Amino acid sequence: MNPSLNSFKERLQEVLLQFLWRQWSALGVAGYASIRDPWMIDPEALLLFSLPIARSDPRLFDEIVDWLHENGALISIQRLQTLSREFHLGDPTLLRPIADKMAATSQHAKWRLLEKIGGAAPTMEAPRPLFEGVPVLAEPDPHFQRWGWQRGRFELRGMSQKPRLDQPATFLFKLRALFGRQVRAEVMAWLLCHEHGHPAEIARQTGYFARSVQLVLNELETSGLIRSHRVGREKHFSLLHAQWRLLISWSPPETFPVWIAWAPLFQALQTFLACLSQPGLDERSERFQSIKLREALNDSMPALVQAGIAHRLQSSTRLTGSALITALLSDIETILAEQLNNPMPHV
Repeated sequence: MNPSLNSFKERLQEVLLQFLWRQWSALGVAGYASIRDPWMIDPEALLLFSLPIARSDPRLFDEIVDWLHENGALISIQRLQTLSREFHLGDPTLLRPIADKMAATSQHAKWRLLEKIGGAAPTMEAPRPLFEGVPVLAEPDPHFQRWGWQRGRFELRGMSQKPRLDQPATFLFKLRALFGRQVRAEVMAWLLCHEHGHPAEIARQTGYFARSVQLVLNELETSGLIRSHRVGREKHFSLLHAQWRLLISWSPPETFPVWIAWAPLFQALQTFLACLSQPGLDERSERFQSIKLREALNDSMPALVQAGIAHRLQSSTRLTGSALITALLSDIETILAEQLNNPMPHV
């Protein structure tokens, strides 16, 4: 038995909750000190990743829902569907009752499109508690109950604010205000945060089809403000960052936000969380634990490669038994500290 496994799971959950509060506060959620981070937030990936983790913090869960009722028009339903499908992020049974509640108002009618996520409501003998250890003392919320979750009726606090567009975290919302909630905004964000890129690479990191990204890049190139050049057989696109610095409304430093491939990073973290959450895992032998962690590492490796951090776990891939457990948990902690708190600067 390895007691560090259970304690690491608790530490990981705590670190992620603090991080999620920090992210959502930057977007306008009430009740937490906002910290100006240098990276740009991916709101769709953040939403999908947040809901399962926020089950252990009812206040955060409800503040996210409150924020969506105020700012749901800023979310791209297309990207929610794509990221849910391509990266298997989140839990559709948590998102769908929220979407159902929002779609009941004309302001958020577009959320009905999320019916493609998760299919029909599940059939089960009894709903599961949405928040462990929190009794439901009043009438249960019918939307959540339909999707297999038991919680009290949700009441909007109306405390959330609209995102401030004068900070790096909300840079994507600024570009969506200029270019619309579509692929063009994400492509421009990627180009502004990088020196140059190939359409297929940009498509993988933005969550859109490569063909759609290619068409947008070709259209943008005709403006004369986006350029292309050959790198081997590939056509790469770039822009002159100095021409676009009028979009920067924060200082110091006067640089564009850091780009983090949030969707694959969240996917990898989700895989490790699912592994650590297996019932009774902390009571099994170290050999069994190391086998399960090895499976989680192998399953998450494509996402880690896409997030650009797979090399940080190379030392763990050669180990077995208790050595694998110790090294892997240490590597994950280090990656979290570096990626979530001190990312490397970009252009």
